[in-house]
Amino acid sequence: MVRTERWSSGNVILIGDALRTAHFSIGSGTRKALEDAVALAAALAAEPADLAAAFARFRAARGPTLKRLVDISMTSAAWYERMREHMRLDPVPFTYSFVTRAGHIDLERLRKRDPEFAAEYDAYARHSTTSDR
Repeated sequence: MVRTERWSSGNVILIGDALRTAHFSIGSGTRKALEDAVALAAALAAEPADLAAAFARFRAARGPTLKRLVDISMTSAAWYERMREHMRLDPVPFTYSFVTRAGHIDLERLRKRDPEFAAEYDAYARHSTTSDR
């Protein structure tokens, strides 16, 4: 896991995986790098005469996203570290566990994104013991 406190030096600033890495399981490296580039371009356009201010603006804009990405990534990585335990689950609770592994999708959000699977999970949960969930 790459993390850095210092995002820039002189006229160079880090973006994408050079700035931070995330566990492969959340698959957001390219997207986050492009979002960083867009945010950096916006910061440079807003502060064309002051590079330090532009870099500070970029950091302020991307800092919360970075924290959230790292949190989600660490949670997802921890799920993979318990793979043996997850592989003992039936297919429906395994799938639910996998989809919700990073913590940014809960059952309510899943109901909106995939109502058919959420209904299947609800039916499974109603007919199983607590330890099977």
